[in-house]
Amino acid sequence: MDIVIGYHDDDLDLHCVTLSAVLKPVEKLRVAEEVAEQLRALILGGQYPPGSKLPPERELSRRLQVNRASLREALKKLEHLGLVRIRQGDGTRVLNFMETGGIELVQHLLPLANAKPELIRDLLEFRRILGRELARLAAARGSADAVGLARLRALADKADQAPDAAQLFDTDFAFYVAVAQMSGNQVMLLLLNTVRDSVRGFIPLLANLTAPHDVVRAHHRELIAAVAGGDVATAGKIADDYLRMGAEMAGRLGGRPELQPQPLPA
Repeated sequence: MDIVIGYHDDDLDLHCVTLSAVLKPVEKLRVAEEVAEQLRALILGGQYPPGSKLPPERELSRRLQVNRASLREALKKLEHLGLVRIRQGDGTRVLNFMETGGIELVQHLLPLANAKPELIRDLLEFRRILGRELARLAAARGSADAVGLARLRALADKADQAPDAAQLFDTDFAFYVAVAQMSGNQVMLLLLNTVRDSVRGFIPLLANLTAPHDVVRAHHRELIAAVAGGDVATAGKIADDYLRMGAEMAGRLGGRPELQPQPLPA
């Protein structure tokens, strides 16, 4: 059985398209995402600097060999990310994403880390600051949270049995998500979740920044004790010392002294 669909495109005179009965509606979305990915990489990589304009839709659709509908969907995705502004009569203008973008851009910037190695430094600094404050809040607010403490102990036990560095890194991150849950701050937890989704695809790379197994094991137990005891200052110091270690390892592995963590206020 065939299904005949009629539609109109600005440039393509396509009136009837015969498709098999097994339609895949997501195909258009996949094409749009692939187009958005290419343009996103060019913008984030600097090929289209802030203030410049993307080529006209007609030219882009021809060069990418996609219809205008898919192209427009891709451009809307870029606009949603704060990468471009679409205006009738002005075309598609590239924005300064450091002023208009959100934290979700981290996952798209990470593949460019070889060209922008300071991104890894900044990501680990963010993790250090957030982790330190989450540990402090967990100790201040979660010392009586039996369920939360049990979750931390279970994750610490899981980390003890991690078979490799990648699994250890993932479990350690999950441990800090559990700490965030005990902090009582929903926005900080959502931020951590966003970063976690961003770095999940780069675990093989970031696993090299995980401390030795015995250090991770000791860290988890010490932080659990500080949180359970409501010791805010000690919890913050334990987290800060541990996360700073990961940032320092990143600088050493990269062989770039300028990537060493910058001093943070106490």
